[in-house]
Amino acid sequence: MSTDSFAFPAYLTAGEEASAGGQRRYMNTVRLRLIFLVLAAVGGAVSVTAEGNDPFAWLALVAFVACVGCEFFLFAEAPEKLWYEGRAAAESTKTLAWRYAVGGAPFPLGAPDPDGTFLGQIDEVASQLDRVVATSAGSGAQIPESLRSLRESDFATRRSAFETGRVADQVAWYTAKAVDCARKQKLFLLLTIVVEMLGIIGAVLRVTGTFDFDALGILAAVVSGLASWAQTRQYGALSTSYSIAARELTSIRDAIPKQTETQWPTFVGEAEEAISREHTLWLASRGLLLRRR
Repeated sequence: MSTDSFAFPAYLTAGEEASAGGQRRYMNTVRLRLIFLVLAAVGGAVSVTAEGNDPFAWLALVAFVACVGCEFFLFAEAPEKLWYEGRAAAESTKTLAWRYAVGGAPFPLGAPDPDGTFLGQIDEVASQLDRVVATSAGSGAQIPESLRSLRESDFATRRSAFETGRVADQVAWYTAKAVDCARKQKLFLLLTIVVEMLGIIGAVLRVTGTFDFDALGILAAVVSGLASWAQTRQYGALSTSYSIAARELTSIRDAIPKQTETQWPTFVGEAEEAISREHTLWLASRGLLLRRR
């Protein structure tokens, strides 16, 4: 059975949309704040008086006011919280959906009222994430027919679907993200070194009196901005955690064909715990943890 046409619970869609929106607003605001800080440094370094006014002083003033506006927006709207809660909602719902669909713990085949247990656990997740509103029933089902159909399939079909649609998909995702984060970390390190070298050249020219333009403050602001952005994105830490997750899930994927139907519920539960581990650590690093049954 192909998993390409899977329809996941409506709450997962709500979480993904909330997370994407929160992340976009947060990152755009942080990016603007860093740009305004560099502009403020430019305004402070350059002085051109025209008809009694210094336009660069006005540039610095406007840039600092804009920085304060960005700070107020981040404080008042807290888009990063929506980002984190949205991801928590999506990932928690996805792991519950896969456990239910392939007959993994705590929804093994033959369990009493698996639908009620599944919906109850989604409601418990939703109750902890007050900024992520569950999608209405008219916008999608919490238990789509595709999940029920897979749950009613034979063991070989469920095992194959879990291997390709869940574990292998996660291995590919983590591997690609680890490579991308490592590449971006190197890029930002290179850019930082280039700007710092320009700062050294500028300082030497100032010391020797060859060049009297005060660009050092601007370059320092650029270096600070690059470092702040790299820290916000956490490229190095994410590259390492994604690589570890990919290796662990590769071992799990290799073990799937050896599982018997009796072992299957427990194995799926343990596999989903491994998949969720990186998400849990990511959330914990940002001060968000969900209560778990």
